[in-house]
Amino acid sequence: MTDERFKVWMTFWQFFLGTVVLGIVSTVISWQIQTREIEIKEQEASAKFLEQALQEDVGVRRRLAQYFSTVTRSEALRERWQEYARVIDDEFRETLAQKQELELAASKTEDTQAREWLMGRVAQLDQALSPQSSMAPVSPRVYVHIVREEQRSKAEAVADALRTSAVIVPGVDLVKSGPANSELRYFRRVEQAEAEGIASTISALWPGVTARYVAGYENSTGIRPRHFELWLSASP
Repeated sequence: MTDERFKVWMTFWQFFLGTVVLGIVSTVISWQIQTREIEIKEQEASAKFLEQALQEDVGVRRRLAQYFSTVTRSEALRERWQEYARVIDDEFRETLAQKQELELAASKTEDTQAREWLMGRVAQLDQALSPQSSMAPVSPRVYVHIVREEQRSKAEAVADALRTSAVIVPGVDLVKSGPANSELRYFRRVEQAEAEGIASTISALWPGVTARYVAGYENSTGIRPRHFELWLSASP
């Protein structure tokens, strides 16, 4: 090979190595850097939800896992979220099964207090299964009890009045016995003011209802926050 040809080939390979190969290497390195930046950003985004993922009810954690296991761009992180989602799905199914068992037990028992406890626990599990954050305000709920069937229509009017005030009233239950005086029972002292306000609303339709604190349930897991019970006497 002549010197002139050799110089031409050297010039070509210098161009090839300096332009094409280095361009490919730069592209690969740039892609790796971008991929790493994406992973870091996704880790930062996940970290913002870490406290919620650890503390919230199973329904919220399940929705969170489903979201990140779908939209996460990093394959490694996405696989971890998918694994976490499978764990949460198992917990969700166990909680749902427990709720259904308690609902069945509540439908079979004739013991009013036992049924109230069971339904209170069902309400807690229902909240746990909800995809909505439990940190959101819990709506007040009033359970109405009557001792005579003749009281039902008037008690239903009371329930309707409460519902217009954004109070949840599941229904009116007929029980075997009630207090001498109509009362709205509350179970946490911090809810006294709200209980007195609800009792005042009820008194407009059913005179004589007063709020009464029932001790022993401040830290009970069987009674949800803002749980109230209206026990109507035989005669208002």
